[in-house]
Order: sequence, then C-alpha cells, then structure tokens
Amino acid sequence: MTSKNRWKAIWFVLLGAASYGVLSTFVKLGYQQGFSAAEITGSQVFFGFVVLWLLSLPQLRQMRGISGSIILKLLVGGMFTGLTGYFYYQSLQSLDASFAVLLLFQFTWMGMLLDWITERKAPTLFQWIAMVLTLGGTVFASGVLSGTLDRPSASGIGLGLLAACCYTVFIYFSGRVAAHLPALFRSTWMITGAAILVLTLMPPQFLWNGSLGQGLWMWGLLLSVFGMILPPFFYAKGAPHIETGLAAVLGSVELPVVIVCSALLLHESTYFMQWVGIAMILLGVIVSERKFEGNPSTQA
Repeated sequence: MTSKNRWKAIWFVLLGAASYGVLSTFVKLGYQQGFSAAEITGSQVFFGFVVLWLLSLPQLRQMRGISGSIILKLLVGGMFTGLTGYFYYQSLQSLDASFAVLLLFQFTWMGMLLDWITERKAPTLFQWIAMVLTLGGTVFASGVLSGTLDRPSASGIGLGLLAACCYTVFIYFSGRVAAHLPALFRSTWMITGAAILVLTLMPPQFLWNGSLGQGLWMWGLLLSVFGMILPPFFYAKGAPHIETGLAAVLGSVELPVVIVCSALLLHESTYFMQWVGIAMILLGVIVSERKFEGNPSTQA
C-alpha cells in the first residue's frame, strides 16, 4: 500500500471514531427529553438497520452473490457492536461515567495485544509509547482524577471491560472479515447482526408505545447516522488497510470528540487536566505512525 492510501485509511478510521464521539452528546440530549436507554438504543439500531438496507436495495443483486459463511461472519462482527453499547450502558448503572469511560478505553491496549496474538507481530517501540500516551491521556481526559469514584463494583468493572473487549473484536472484524466486499455491503450485514442482538435483548416497545410520535424518531435517526451507519462504514473503508493495534489507538480520538461536543452542545464544564489528556491522546495517535515515516520499506 502507498503512503497516500495508508493515510487515507487512517483518516477513515479517525472519522469513524469521531462519529462515535458525537454520538454520546445526542444520547444525553435524548435522555434529557425523557426517553429511556432501551428506547434510545433500540431506535438507534432499528433506524440504522432500515436506512442501510434501503441504501443497499439498488445493489441487492450483487449482495446475493455473498456466501453464507461470509454473511455469518459479518453478522457476528456486528453483534459485537451491539454488545459494546449494551455492556457499556449496563456498566453505567453501577459506575461513575468517568470511570466507565476509562474502562471502555482499555480497547487501546487490547487491540494491540490482539494484533500481537493473531499476526505474530510484536508492537514496536513507537507503538508502546503511543499506547502509554493514549492510556495516560484517557485517565486525564476522563476526569477520573478530579474527584472520587462513587459506587465502584466488581460487576460494573467487569461489564466495562467486556464493553472494551467487544469494541476490540469489532475493530478486528472490520479490518479482517470480507475486506474485498464494498463497505456498504459489509456495514449493512454488520448492522443487521447488531439489530438482531440488541432488539432481542431490548424488545422494540418504542414501535407501539407512542414514543416515536413524541420525538424519539428524530433522536433515533440522528443516533443511527452517527452510531450505526457512519462508524461501521468508515471502519470498513479504513480498517482493512491498517493493523488492528493502530486502529485501536486511532479509535481513542473518540474521547476528545466527546469532551469537545459536550462542552459546546451540553455546556458541560471542562478542566485543564482534561485538555492535557486530549493533547496526550492526539500525540499518541501521531506517535503511533512515527515508525512508518522512519522505515519506508514497511510501506508495501
């Protein structure tokens, strides 16, 4: 891959992570309107499923040529997207939000470890430095150092780490499964898997209890765009062309986007140490690519 194409892939992954970052602000706004977690999550997945299949209908004949085994793998990969949100929302019931975010962002080192195990390729010095920077930056940016942790529980910690594991597997599937297929096809089948899982765990009562007419449709549509349509599409475009470990480090840009959007749209207070954390995360993203600038032979 040329350096130009590699950087294009990196930007796609960054855009996917940034989309997830925007998502959390809309979730909070939806909660302020009185909608429940089940309604927010379910409508997000439902509208994402509907929109992607509508976009795929003109090319349905081409999709019929996809083998059943590949479809099954994509469905399973999509289920990990749904499980990420499910476990994360469950962890928030017993953990402070700052601590729950900190647990979720353990996917930065989990992705590097998974890459090490599956590809038999040990992380380079720059990757280790990037991991330390992003993890340290996450601690500062999450705000966990600004106060005490309330109600820590073993079950909440376990759920938060499960969310991180599922997000890591989702990134892996995005980069390794059916990479030859168009991004739209892969996203459609992955979101189908997420919809099957989430709507089974959270029955879509919003379809008949009147919530859609009360404004849930707007939040469901917005959340589906930023949570179910754009991120899988961008990851499908970029992740196959870079390592799982690098994709995980790039995914950490989600947290700075969360903080900036919360400050601008929700008028939440920010602290100096949070901006220090954001700077560390962005520096980690830059350092993670440093090895390729110094060793052109790795650019195939």
